[in-house]
Amino acid sequence: MTHRRPRLQRLVWLRRRLQRMAPGELPHRLTEALRMLMQRAGIGDARCVPPRAGDARFGPAWCRVPEAGEIDAGSRADLLAAADQLLTAGPTLFGHATAADVHWNADPRSGWTPPHRFGLFIDFRHLPDGVDVKFLWEMNRHVWWLPLAQAWAMTGRRAYLDRLRTLLDGWLAECPYPLGPNWSSPVEHGVRLIVWSLVWHLVGGRASPMFDGAAGAALLDRWMGSVYQHIRFASDNYSRHSSANNHLLGEVAGVFVAAHTWDLWAETRPLREQARRELERELQLQFGADGLNAEQAMCYHKFALQFVLAAALCGTASGDDLSPAAWDRIGLALAAVAALMDCDGNVPMYGDADDGEVFRLDPSPHFSQYAALVAMGAALTARSDVAAKAALVRHAAGAQVAWLLPPTPAPPQDPADEVPAALPTVFSDAGIVLLGDALHTPHELRAQFDVGPLGYHGIAGHGHADALSLQLSVGGEPLLVDPGTYCYNTEPAWRHFFRSTRAHNTLEVDGCDQSIYGGSFLWLRDVACTVDSLRDDGDSLEVVAHHTGYGHLRDPVVHHRRVRLDRAARRLEVEDWLGCAEPHDVAWHWHAPAHARVEQVPGGGWRVAGRVHALLIEALGDDLSASVVQGASSPPQGWVSDRFYHRAPAPVLVVSSRLRPGQRVLTRLQVI
Repeated sequence: MTHRRPRLQRLVWLRRRLQRMAPGELPHRLTEALRMLMQRAGIGDARCVPPRAGDARFGPAWCRVPEAGEIDAGSRADLLAAADQLLTAGPTLFGHATAADVHWNADPRSGWTPPHRFGLFIDFRHLPDGVDVKFLWEMNRHVWWLPLAQAWAMTGRRAYLDRLRTLLDGWLAECPYPLGPNWSSPVEHGVRLIVWSLVWHLVGGRASPMFDGAAGAALLDRWMGSVYQHIRFASDNYSRHSSANNHLLGEVAGVFVAAHTWDLWAETRPLREQARRELERELQLQFGADGLNAEQAMCYHKFALQFVLAAALCGTASGDDLSPAAWDRIGLALAAVAALMDCDGNVPMYGDADDGEVFRLDPSPHFSQYAALVAMGAALTARSDVAAKAALVRHAAGAQVAWLLPPTPAPPQDPADEVPAALPTVFSDAGIVLLGDALHTPHELRAQFDVGPLGYHGIAGHGHADALSLQLSVGGEPLLVDPGTYCYNTEPAWRHFFRSTRAHNTLEVDGCDQSIYGGSFLWLRDVACTVDSLRDDGDSLEVVAHHTGYGHLRDPVVHHRRVRLDRAARRLEVEDWLGCAEPHDVAWHWHAPAHARVEQVPGGGWRVAGRVHALLIEALGDDLSASVVQGASSPPQGWVSDRFYHRAPAPVLVVSSRLRPGQRVLTRLQVI
């Protein structure tokens, strides 16, 4: 039975996956399978590294070592402390500490090691219970090597360089092309190539003492051979069709950066040109004209944008700049982060969040990648609104920009002197509307209304069933939140819960999700969401929208929602009704953060009390019942996950009723 169950799971997953493929994808998958068989047999693969071109060269650096005074004493101390810890320990991965003696092909948590066979044939979706390949891949992305390289660049202390040399030598010895789990997913090669490029430049490139002597020269030769094989592996196995999401962006970005950093082989030059073309095309496809990423996940907006920025900065340094259209889209994507960020530097999560990073050049515990992106936007664009937002949240931006860009004029000391209010509030492609009062100031009221699609391509792999959900914060303190993601592969019930409709601030009908759940990264039915009207007269802002996600029910349902903000009263009205033929059981789930308390108040209503601010929730309608749930596990409810593989009990106000066709229920959200 133990062998039959995983086999059955694979067959069920494959059948569901085939359901979501467009007609042209199946022939591609068959061709892909044939290509993998040829690679396994050594036909047309990269086992033999070609001789270097006659005009081989090493490309210029696209990062820099900040000069004295560019980084404050606290950031420098945090960096050196992180590097010192890595001299005698491994990284902490999603809260799990690892040992200094790294086993590159083993799961860092359990020690389980997959078969050392052709990597592309390892089924990492169906591993033994309790094993998530994310931990192994995170270890092998080598982002955690960067503090060692930075510390060496700043201090010249040989211990940092020796540790890097030991790590690199061990990885090359244990992870030969194309065997094992580190040759099973080409997007991992994209990340690793970008990190390797940064490490290469920070340690001094070819002139680094790391490569002194015969042993150093041999290490350099082995590393360059693996670089070539990484470029080939990523470009030989680009993610296509419904898999062409952030993975494809990462693969082409990694090839582009690596082929410029190590311009050593004639064979990689056309691959670099192809990568540039595909990068520019995918940038326009995956980031809408409003700047937001199409995967409907804020974490993946950041992750994909880091890939693009690495390629753009490397291209500029190498004299192979991206097109003006590409830079314009990058600017819009950076401005979108500034717009969605609250006055305290928080970015409301929506969709999947696995804490993925392409690079991290500030190991401080208070560092925010999102604030760093806003700071990057202030430096790379001429937008005064982005610069003003960067000034507002510079406390969280850290030192990363100093490692990537030359010094720029300081942002204004008083953001109020600039125009952060000019940042967009309507994102038509992504389907997000911001309803706010005094946005981008310490007194802001901010509500984020999701009126977008389920996700990207047919599978919506990183999207959640959250159509018409709301998030709300006051003065930078979240009071109604998206509960997050928690995990991917190891706990299916929890994975489903955090993606489900009942884990979002929207209406659940008949206990069902808005779509049909097909697996950890698979939805089986599209959800169409439409904005019916949007009106802003200055005093109030009203948005009316509907979605068709419940069209799969026996009696198909259309969920309608009207959200109105009264700015003077600092109150939102949320009105819900159903388009259907029969009555349906419904439930609203209003999720508060873990630090909040939700208590019933005399006279009716429920108070959501945060650390500083509070919200009164009043549900008005016939036959409503309400209760607070926190930390329930069977079934899961009342949890939030603020980082990957971590969850905490949090109060959720559950309001239930049975709605007749067209019957309306009004919920008031009053800041108190």
